[in-house]
Amino acid sequence: MTDEASRILAAALQLPESKRAEIAAILASSIGDGASPEEIEASWIEEAKRRAEAIDRGELELVDSEDMMARLHARARRVRERRAG
Repeated sequence: MTDEASRILAAALQLPESKRAEIAAILASSIGDGASPEEIEASWIEEAKRRAEAIDRGELELVDSEDMMARLHARARRVRERRAG
């Protein structure tokens, strides 16, 4: 990170949370391939169709949401344990 970027970050971190969130959203939206909202939506629709077809062909395993949340919580617990030592 450059000195200028470090100074900007330090100043931004002094702002209230709502202002930091606003800046973060603006910065996040500035990163990407320049696709329009319509192009992004069309891509998501195509992805949904591709996944639905893969499910129909039996290539993807459907997982119950409660099971998936349990898996995610277990994974998060393992990460926290590794970080704790």
